[in-house]
Amino acid sequence: MHKEHHGFLYGGVAALAAASMALFAKLAAPVPVETIIFVRFFLGLPFFLLSLFSKKVSFSFGQIPKYLLRSLMGLAALYCYFYAVKILPLVNAVTLANTIPLFMPFVALIWLKLVVSKMRFFALAVGFIGVLILLRPTNAIVEWGSILGLGCGIFGAVALMGVRLLSKTESAETILVYYFIICTFVTLFPAIATWKPIPDVTHWFYLLLISLFATIYQYTLTRAFIHAPATKVSTMNYLGVVFGGLFGWWVFGEVPDYWVWIGTVLIIASALLALFDKTPPRHIGKSRS
Repeated sequence: MHKEHHGFLYGGVAALAAASMALFAKLAAPVPVETIIFVRFFLGLPFFLLSLFSKKVSFSFGQIPKYLLRSLMGLAALYCYFYAVKILPLVNAVTLANTIPLFMPFVALIWLKLVVSKMRFFALAVGFIGVLILLRPTNAIVEWGSILGLGCGIFGAVALMGVRLLSKTESAETILVYYFIICTFVTLFPAIATWKPIPDVTHWFYLLLISLFATIYQYTLTRAFIHAPATKVSTMNYLGVVFGGLFGWWVFGEVPDYWVWIGTVLIIASALLALFDKTPPRHIGKSRS
């Protein structure tokens, strides 16, 4: 299997894990978002700390500014995401959060001065049309939940581009250890400030599942960005919309209509178009040759 194909495989697993995480976050709606996010990192941290006993983790203090930027942008995206999940229907929240691929080429353009190929833009356009068909936005698109969902897309694009840049010199294990240590520390204070007792054992079970799927998501996503360019892998995030729609039907009784199937086909088509596009991004001012 081609290295980039491994990246797409990891990206698909990450999309499924992200949708699963959103499902259980919605089921745990009475729990404060700040608590959910702290538990998400706190319970997953020991898994990544095990990497400290392997030679794959090395610490470079010169990279700390990049790790801080990646971590804080990732946290901003998470807070937006979980609040959107609480406010909006599941498929709407997942759809808006998966606007990350739409912002990724613009982040690459502004940050790295890279222009992606016309085929890649076409793939993103096809995926976005599929997203719109699934969402069929109404005036609710301007509500706070929708704004938060789009905020997740913007912050997430910056965070994932940071992962891609760090992956050029850092191992996946090092990136994840830094990320979980920083985020566990930062999210502790909001969690304390908003803490409420959780008497329902079921909600604790949901928190455990959120942490489990979050750990799978972070690992597979980081692996995906190590194996393939960010603008390509981010297209796989669209599959999260498909999984979110299926979960909404299975758990909340939202029966998909034919528009959902049309949107699903377009989303998968966009991922395949990006997968087979072999044109590398180019720097502004440089020729294609």
